[in-house]
Amino acid sequence: MRAAGYAEFVTTARRAFALLLLLGIVAGCDSAAVPSSQASPGRPATAVAAATAGPATGASASAGTGSSGPAPVASDGTSTTAEPAITKPPTMVLAVVTGFTNYTTNALTTAQLVAKLRAGDVLVPCGTEAGIAAALKTRQTGWAPCVQVGSIAGRLGATGTGFGLVPPGFVTPRVKVVPLGGSDLFGMAPSRNVPYPLSIPTPSNWKAEWVAYDKRDVRVLLFTGVNCPDRGVSRQTIVLKKGWNWMLEAGTAQYTGRRWDPRFGWWVIDAKRTGNKGAVTDLVKNAELAVSDFECPISKNWRHHDKGTIFTIDPRVAALMKTAGFDLATIGTDHMTNAGLSGVGDTVDAFREAGIKTIGAGRTIAEAAKPALFTVRGIRFAFVAWNGAVGSATATATSAGVQPLNSATIRSAIGAARAVADVVIAMPQWSTVEYTAAFTAQMVKWREEMYEAGADHVIGADTHWAGGISLTPGGTSGNRLAVASQGNFWFGQDWSRQTQEGYMTMMTFVGTRLAGVRLIPTIVLDNAQPNLSDPATDGQFVLQQVFKASTLKAT
Repeated sequence: MRAAGYAEFVTTARRAFALLLLLGIVAGCDSAAVPSSQASPGRPATAVAAATAGPATGASASAGTGSSGPAPVASDGTSTTAEPAITKPPTMVLAVVTGFTNYTTNALTTAQLVAKLRAGDVLVPCGTEAGIAAALKTRQTGWAPCVQVGSIAGRLGATGTGFGLVPPGFVTPRVKVVPLGGSDLFGMAPSRNVPYPLSIPTPSNWKAEWVAYDKRDVRVLLFTGVNCPDRGVSRQTIVLKKGWNWMLEAGTAQYTGRRWDPRFGWWVIDAKRTGNKGAVTDLVKNAELAVSDFECPISKNWRHHDKGTIFTIDPRVAALMKTAGFDLATIGTDHMTNAGLSGVGDTVDAFREAGIKTIGAGRTIAEAAKPALFTVRGIRFAFVAWNGAVGSATATATSAGVQPLNSATIRSAIGAARAVADVVIAMPQWSTVEYTAAFTAQMVKWREEMYEAGADHVIGADTHWAGGISLTPGGTSGNRLAVASQGNFWFGQDWSRQTQEGYMTMMTFVGTRLAGVRLIPTIVLDNAQPNLSDPATDGQFVLQQVFKASTLKAT
């Protein structure tokens, strides 16, 4: 990679979290309304309690669940215990944040932070100056004048290149968090377990919900783009005999050039691998939950296809995905039945035997519509999926197929998920128009219906391009994320850079609150294998494509 400090960082830190820190982009945005220094960041009161609970004690600690999971409930759904009080700790951490579009800086050392402080490039909250100087073993020479803590995110602005220091309660998707000294407060477990180097005495006039932080209350979900390992993928793994484990060896890549491809008249990217084998799998494994958009049927009668839109997938792929770390596959897609209805049952069975849950398709409509529920340290996440694109048969009470995407099924599926979960994530296959980055009018309509029905977030697919996101206030999580499409992952379309480049989406929750969204850019090599691209350089094309098509109004 060409980003400054990349080689040194990778060689001196464990790959499992070094690449995460470098390649994770925190997607956020600033709000038009800047909270005052005495106002809590905008989010529901229940989310505040979940997001800011201090270290667990007693039975809660021994169970390893932290202190902010949902309270026990009686059979009628009412809480049987009171919300725990939020305790203000004597010391606290300060997160480093920067402007939303400042992707040239994806990690800092403490020395680099000191240099930025001395250059006046860091907004420091009033009352913390002495503590910061002591923690970083520096003097306050050259620092910018202090500002009220509630104004920092607004002053940075969406395109700001400066930095700010904020307490954990002010970390929301409107800012980009920068890992410090190899530690990422809001990243995956390996990096958030690294001791954090910026801890200060808690200001006496700050509220407890601003400052409390417990790494056990952080949960990271990871989503990938299109997985359909036929055609280019199975050519590499089966025809060319590289084997399915080759897919798990994906690492980092660097672009070497751009050329015109006459097949369809698009520019394409040439790139080379730069090592770090297994880096992509590390990210999948280190997420608390990893979700695959799996678009094509696994079949006992599978065969490799070189062309066309009929796909069948080798059943060995299900075990491969479990080895990679996937927990859930959404299979309500436009290709799920175009090789016959038997492929639906084969797909469900293969994933079930591998220990991966499925949503969106099944042998019956009841199976297709059933939510997938996961409990992560006390927080219940439910997922539902549908297909709204032409191509697959609709499931019935007695026949296999997909759950169709319409107003009635949106209400029924999300209602069932809402009844059992703290956070509901909807996953529509809504590519009625392909090869576009923008939300179509139909996507917007469905997205709003999903929010009205009770969904907290919408992770959509699949236009085969990296599509826009929307971050808006609302829902159980305080802010809602919607993704139009993440582009291709385990799928080969090597005839344009837009179909070569994609991203993975990381959602970081503190309790039920959405604290951050990171987009991790990828490039598909050999028409098959997604590798990580540097967000500061090569990955800028796809990231800018995404953000030009995005709505960013998170609070």
